[in-house]
Amino acid sequence: MTDDQLIVELPPRYCPVPVATHPDADLLESRGADWLSRYGLGGPRLWANDCAGFYGRIMPAAATERLQMAVDWCFLMFAFDDINCDEVAPSTAGRQFVDIATRVVRALEVPDARLDGDVFLEPVRDLARRAHKFGTPTQVRRLVEGHRAWYLGVLWELRCKLADVTPSLNDYAHLRQHTAGGLATTSWIEIVDGAEIPAAELDSPAVRALSELAFTIAAFDDDLFSYGKETWFARRETTPSDCKLNLIDIMAREPGVENALAESVELVNRMTYRFVQLRDAVLPSASEPLRHYLDCLSRLLRGNLEWGLQAQRYRNPDGRSPDAVHTVGSWTSRPPADAEAPPAIPSATWWWDPELTV
Repeated sequence: MTDDQLIVELPPRYCPVPVATHPDADLLESRGADWLSRYGLGGPRLWANDCAGFYGRIMPAAATERLQMAVDWCFLMFAFDDINCDEVAPSTAGRQFVDIATRVVRALEVPDARLDGDVFLEPVRDLARRAHKFGTPTQVRRLVEGHRAWYLGVLWELRCKLADVTPSLNDYAHLRQHTAGGLATTSWIEIVDGAEIPAAELDSPAVRALSELAFTIAAFDDDLFSYGKETWFARRETTPSDCKLNLIDIMAREPGVENALAESVELVNRMTYRFVQLRDAVLPSASEPLRHYLDCLSRLLRGNLEWGLQAQRYRNPDGRSPDAVHTVGSWTSRPPADAEAPPAIPSATWWWDPELTV
């Protein structure tokens, strides 16, 4: 390892889920990049995010035209995140984020609503028109609510940055699913698939737990393979921040934690085991739309890992340092130690409630 290169080796991840890719992934990626460029956004860093690889692993058999909506959204939201959240001073981000986030939500609700101009509004309107065309009113409402949840999570992150504080693991555990846009990301699954999941199933305690588990597992995995990128930046900061928004950094501050990286992976492995256990209990009585949704959540877990370990978003931290960070991961089919026991995280233990039902 040199001063300009950082290598992170992760302990094996328990993830007994098969992975596949969409046959039209290259076409989806090319179209998505062209679409984003038409609105004056994009650039080599965004084009290297492999958005089609991300969604193509979640829905490898989806109709190409419909999956293009989700891929385009992925391109746009990475640009949105970079410009309005991640790479802006917190004081500036707070002002501009609130302005644009409220308009994005309104444009998703009513694509032709007259709103003040912003570079993101026209591509959002285009996506919203397609969502309204292909989706049911209920599916569109779920998409809008997913964005509200995401933006509320981002506001919480901004508060941590402005106060220059690292949150507790208990707070981070239940908010990370929102700061990563979990519901906004998976709301496209229904619209792409076409079939509406009955509310009695989707809103049931067991399925809500499965959704939250999947969102949080994927977000924590994002932390694992972005840890090298964040460490790379931290080494170059002239004024180090006391605000850490990464599972490994937060775990390192917990009492009794000796190896934050290993214990972070162990936590995610236990969550994955619980997801598989609960999913298998729900599937026998699930409707076809719910079965497909749970299959997509399952593929998200492994697909997100496969995607994140390769994405230039994490390997090229500043867009000018190709392969400056290497995160190495592997898989195991061996269940984690104490797999049945919930972790000592009060905000998350309800996922292990033995009374969960559909």
